[in-house]
Amino acid sequence: IEQVITQLKPAVIINASAYTAVDKAEAEQDEAYLINATAVEYLANAATKHNIRLLHISTDFVFDGSKNTPYTVDDQTNPINVYGATKLAGELAIKAYSPTNAAIVRTSWVYSSHGNNFVKTMLRLMAEKDELNVVSDQIGCPTNATGLAKYLWQLAEQEALEPIYHYSDLGVASWYDFAVAIQHCAFEQG
Repeated sequence: IEQVITQLKPAVIINASAYTAVDKAEAEQDEAYLINATAVEYLANAATKHNIRLLHISTDFVFDGSKNTPYTVDDQTNPINVYGATKLAGELAIKAYSPTNAAIVRTSWVYSSHGNNFVKTMLRLMAEKDELNVVSDQIGCPTNATGLAKYLWQLAEQEALEPIYHYSDLGVASWYDFAVAIQHCAFEQG
């Protein structure tokens, strides 16, 4: 991290890296902590040392999901799995090392045409199988990566930052609702 920062001399670091395999993190706790907490601590320390603005993408998994209304930045965190705990550990590292020139951006259900995400998984499974079972008891806010990226660039240009932001696209859905919408869009695209 030090070598790259010294070489590139960035004004802003946007940390979009993460161990995001939620279920797999239960078995691969060391790897999840290394990527979501330890690496973030190194980034935060280096950003402070070099006076670089740090924007860090976090997750709604830092909460326990028991609230029936949208979470606010002031709500108490309470992760219920290893993934959420590792992301919270990363947040705490940022607060410890970069309290004034950093922001944590919590988001949810990010999807795009790149990488692994729910939309791409559903499209693949819909092409392979005649029938899918998708849970309907988990509610969230699907967030397009392009909109999130634009928001991060806006934050990068702000004069002052709040310590934590929540960003998602408008609307809520269950995983089932999201899958139905994906299928509908796929049929429209032909």
